[in-house]
Amino acid sequence: MVADILTSSITSSGVPLVGGGLIGFAVGYALKKIAKFVVIGIGLIALLIAYLEYQKWISANWAVIESQTSTMMTQAYVVTHEIPTGIGLGVVGFLPGLAMGFAKG
Repeated sequence: MVADILTSSITSSGVPLVGGGLIGFAVGYALKKIAKFVVIGIGLIALLIAYLEYQKWISANWAVIESQTSTMMTQAYVVTHEIPTGIGLGVVGFLPGLAMGFAKG
């Protein structure tokens, strides 16, 4: 009787923790790889624009570019902070997994 209750509580608590941790690790790993790719892409685009402007092939208004990128970053900040934060056992396992996956990625 006690063994069944103990096994049942470990299973009902452990599966969401382990599952959340594994999913968190995979998401963190993928996010870091995607973030690296995006940052390198944006850097190459900025480098290309600067080179083309240096060669006098184009004219870039850097004040407008700065303003637009600042607006996009502000919108991204707002969107990421509006994510609902319901804490469950899956989330408790997900967050450390996310951090470890991001560190390994």
